[in-house]
Amino acid sequence: MEIKEGDIYICKVKKLLQHGVIVYIAGEKEGFIHISELSKRWVRDVKDIAKEGDMLVCKVITTGPSPELSIKRVTDSEKREALREWSIENRLINLIEKLYKKDTEKLKAEILKKYGSVYKFYESIIKNGEEELSEMKIKKEAAKELLDFVEKTKKKVIIKNQIELKTYESDGIGKIKEVLTEFSKIKGVSIKYIKSPVYIMTIDMGETKKTLNENKKIIEQISKKSKSMNVDFKCTEIRQ
Repeated sequence: MEIKEGDIYICKVKKLLQHGVIVYIAGEKEGFIHISELSKRWVRDVKDIAKEGDMLVCKVITTGPSPELSIKRVTDSEKREALREWSIENRLINLIEKLYKKDTEKLKAEILKKYGSVYKFYESIIKNGEEELSEMKIKKEAAKELLDFVEKTKKKVIIKNQIELKTYESDGIGKIKEVLTEFSKIKGVSIKYIKSPVYIMTIDMGETKKTLNENKKIIEQISKKSKSMNVDFKCTEIRQ
């Protein structure tokens, strides 16, 4: 399993230490969460945040033999999406077990070999439908139930951010318009004026992971552009 910086995982707590927590990443590799990365608030005792066996939503901040992770750097939208994916994956595994009984492990092994995870198999069904199941030689009765499950659970994520742009430059209005115009031209991005200096920026790239990734990139780009033009930029995600 390749672990990359910025990846989000549901991790199981293995052991509590004085200065942090050891967790299992995706049930396989061990990682470490320092006490300073457990919460946005100050933490005096790791026991106030976690106990052995807890499932935590974590972001990878360094890779290597023992990756370091963070809870406090996970955004609300990333947490919601990770928990949703985890729930769907477990429900899909339960459905496969119900449909395939003693052949479950064989099918799961084939899925993991081809897709890397059960959730990626789920995403492929969303994209390709019955054709994907035919390629996996899923029996007709099982395919119908799997397609019904996907249809009931698939969801598109849309992210809304409240952004504030301020400047005291003589041509400040022009600079703010330049920042907004550049990013409102991106497909899937819309920016609505609320009141000075507040705007609502909506990100909808059609696919959940793409929306999350593009949201992060666009915010970083706006921040960089604003700074270069001496415009103060503030962004707050609107919880939905």
